[in-house]
Amino acid sequence: MNGNENKTGSGKKIIGGILLIVLLFIGIKVVFWGLDQVVPPEKLRGRPDVSASQSAPEGREAPSFCVHCGKELPESFEWGQFCPWCGEKNKG
Repeated sequence: MNGNENKTGSGKKIIGGILLIVLLFIGIKVVFWGLDQVVPPEKLRGRPDVSASQSAPEGREAPSFCVHCGKELPESFEWGQFCPWCGEKNKG
């Protein structure tokens, strides 16, 4: 008799484990669905490059050195961007 009782007990454990996995899977799906409702996908997309929208004023060259710390700036640097060394905004 003990042999049959062990088989039914282990069968219940297996079914319980499978049921637990299914419930966890559904729970994770519900959590991500809820996050999708709270944070729309538009906010998760990359923001446009800030330097693309800021161009140097006509007739003025971009600075070679930071006006605040004096360190050399990258060639692609333009007026209105923040210095990569000190973090200050270089206004033109």
